[in-house]
Amino acid sequence: MEKTDKIIQELNSFVQEYATNSELVAATDGQKINSTQAHLLMLLKILQSQTNTELAAAMNLSKPAITKAIKNLMRYHYVTAVVDDSDKRSTHYLLTEDGEKLAQLHEQAHATMHDDIHTIMADFTQEQQQTITQFLTKLNKIGNNS
Repeated sequence: MEKTDKIIQELNSFVQEYATNSELVAATDGQKINSTQAHLLMLLKILQSQTNTELAAAMNLSKPAITKAIKNLMRYHYVTAVVDDSDKRSTHYLLTEDGEKLAQLHEQAHATMHDDIHTIMADFTQEQQQTITQFLTKLNKIGNNS
């Protein structure tokens, strides 16, 4: 196996493992929420009351994508909708108590992943870390162009 093939295999393995274990958060009733929904919870935890338009802009997603994610979060009572008193056309979304708890769990998963990566990177020299960073930066450019 060529070195590049081995790198691709390891990257695929990491992405699959990360997606499976880190980005799907088990919820209270055995439900699972996806990455977008988990990040919406974290965003609402930080920014508090937000409209669909504000969430779409903050996450760089379409309004319909946000609507779909919010509907699922509302169905499981993680988010509640409040109509703006001054503008009845505007709806703001807020976390429920369960939503707050789930957002906290997702934040903890991110912190753990960050700590794990920091620990791994400490095994490499500064020069090696720069090479890794350059590689990942170039790799991300490929992903952004396709």
